[in-house]
Amino acid sequence: MKKDWRERELTMEIIVGAFLVMIFLGLGYFTIILSKENLFQEKYEMKVSFSDVNGLRVGDNVFLRGMPVGKVRDLRLDCEAACQGVCVTLNLDMPLQLREGYAFRIVMTSLLGGQQLQIHEGKPDGAILDKEIYRGADPYDLMGHAAEIVAVARQEIIEGDVFGRIRSVTEQIDEMVTRVNAGQGMLGKLLSDDDTLYNDLAAAAAGIRKITDSLSAGEGLAGRLLSGDAGTILEDLEATMKSLRTVAEKVERGEGTIGRLLADDAVYEEIEATIQEIRAAVDDFRETAPITTFSSIFFGAF
Repeated sequence: MKKDWRERELTMEIIVGAFLVMIFLGLGYFTIILSKENLFQEKYEMKVSFSDVNGLRVGDNVFLRGMPVGKVRDLRLDCEAACQGVCVTLNLDMPLQLREGYAFRIVMTSLLGGQQLQIHEGKPDGAILDKEIYRGADPYDLMGHAAEIVAVARQEIIEGDVFGRIRSVTEQIDEMVTRVNAGQGMLGKLLSDDDTLYNDLAAAAAGIRKITDSLSAGEGLAGRLLSGDAGTILEDLEATMKSLRTVAEKVERGEGTIGRLLADDAVYEEIEATIQEIRAAVDDFRETAPITTFSSIFFGAF
């Protein structure tokens, strides 16, 4: 009986062991699948030195032209004298040929955190470089710069008395609202119970409407110009302009009295001589008038 019990216990242990082995194999398989690591693919090592890795971790992705080409394998502080900072070892899926103008940058994957390393190969026509350790660019600390901006904004708010200005503007708005509620000013009168301003505006609007109606009906000169009679008025004006043009042309040709006066100097001289003769006759009459008057009085007495 003891033998049967031991056999059952041994069988149970074998089943449990096989179950655990299957679990570990499954976990390993899914780990490899989820991590997208090919254990049988050849890896190419590359070392990069950074002054600050800004939270870069082992296992973070490495990108080239937006495509994943490897992962961060190791981070070591002052591992070699040539590093002068943090030495980052990369496991790449392919060999890379870097040229002059290359760049290694650590960037954030999202605002929630996480980093990745981006590689720029350099200038297409640049010389090919073969270094043991490449130099990476200093990372951009987004949170640090955001903290600096917040600090500067806080200083400007405190020193610039922004809250005091806001308080002053709020007080002015309160004063304006109080005046409006009291019926002061144009807006206050419009919103108050006094209909005087409203009635004045209504009367002005009615007057404007009356003028508009008169114009639409063709009343007055402006109405006739805007109505269908505009053609007749324009024709009359055109005829008048033609008459004036005809008169002006006759005057320019010297026709008529005005034309002869403006064109012929002899007529002007004759008129001037006649005026001088009339003026001389008037002067003679003024000189002989007192003598004639005295003679009439003297002989009239006898």
